[in-house]
Amino acid sequence: MPRGLFLSVFLMVAMTIPTLSRADEWAPVGRVVNAAYGFRDRFIDVTPIVRRYVLPGAQMDVENRTFGFDPFKGETKRLRLLIETPRGQFYRVYEEGDTIRFWGY
Repeated sequence: MPRGLFLSVFLMVAMTIPTLSRADEWAPVGRVVNAAYGFRDRFIDVTPIVRRYVLPGAQMDVENRTFGFDPFKGETKRLRLLIETPRGQFYRVYEEGDTIRFWGY
């Protein structure tokens, strides 16, 4: 493989690694029943904050900056999300660093 082609391929792959490091997750649009952010058995209610993001085509990063605080420094937090939709309830747990993309109605 010519050196220039190898370098071009290497740079293209290297530039996509930061993009791939954040997990893209999906969630439906609906009424947020409950959203809690924390770790282990210690969670804080963030329902009003999450409700602002739940719109078709919107996205939300699960990170301290989104919620305006770090409830447990040095720990990987999780977001427990319960959404009520016309098709029933949707429940999922997301990890800090995930990007949630909202779809639907």
